[in-house]
Amino acid sequence: MTATIEEAAAETLDAIGDDPDYAEARDAPTEASSALITGTTTQVQWHLERALRLINDTCPI
Repeated sequence: MTATIEEAAAETLDAIGDDPDYAEARDAPTEASSALITGTTTQVQWHLERALRLINDTCPI
């Protein structure tokens, strides 16, 4: 399955919901989506990697 960054960000935000443990991680996918419009692909990648790191730090699977 292939998803756009916007779809992946929305899916991630839906998955973590309002859980306060993920408060810091909640901003990163949104910032990645914004970087698609106003930034560079390097910035998008940085935000996505940050989101993954923050989510894994909060709840490693």
